[in-house]
Amino acid sequence: MSFWLIFKIVLVIPFLFMFWRRADWVWGIGLLTLTTAAFADTFLGVFGREQLLAELGMLAYVLLGVLVGGAAVWVVGVTRPLITPAPALPPMPVVVAPPAAVSLGREHQQLSDTIRTQMSMEDVLDLIFDLNLPEVEIISPTQDMSQTIQNLLQATHKNGQTADLTLAVERILTPVPAEHLPRLEKLSADSPPTVLRRYLLAYYFADQLREMAEALEIDWEMLGLGSKQAKARNLLLYLRRRDRTAELIALMQKAG
Repeated sequence: MSFWLIFKIVLVIPFLFMFWRRADWVWGIGLLTLTTAAFADTFLGVFGREQLLAELGMLAYVLLGVLVGGAAVWVVGVTRPLITPAPALPPMPVVVAPPAAVSLGREHQQLSDTIRTQMSMEDVLDLIFDLNLPEVEIISPTQDMSQTIQNLLQATHKNGQTADLTLAVERILTPVPAEHLPRLEKLSADSPPTVLRRYLLAYYFADQLREMAEALEIDWEMLGLGSKQAKARNLLLYLRRRDRTAELIALMQKAG
């Protein structure tokens, strides 16, 4: 392989790389022009430059003009952004947020930081359950923890539950002692979801939860493969969606 052929190949590679990176018409024309010129020069060198030029006649000058025009278009396209001054941007309007919006943004940021740094995903699921929010609107398999927290904050703000979310976070981070929970005979289907969930976690083992689920003809495995925390929440969620929470309360009170 001659030095001149290697030089032409090396010259084409940067154009090919830039066209692959940017894929715009400027580098496309440049790559096409340079490749055609390199191929034509190699072809003339192999089959005899003088003889082929004589046979082509005027067509050779047309081809040369096309190559020169393509090179000129490439040069203009590459240098235009360098010589054309950028248009001046209009001044950005200064928007002063009302004090209420500033306070709300600060409160949301504090809640977001607290949930992200001090709570697990299971705790976030407990928050969604305690606030009676639809999981499908907040949690997605393609989203990370930060996006889930933002969805939770937006949903509670939209529903006017920001204060409730703050209280629910405090109850999970600093749960009340079991002895401060309502007595069993005071529980009902209208009891707050937080109270029912905390009662199951405080007074029942996982095996007892399973026995109650089976007594209610609920497939225990269908409630997931998580911890007792997840099982208790999923059991209550299953019953709430089917308006059967009173059946669980009655079973607990009968056994207790």
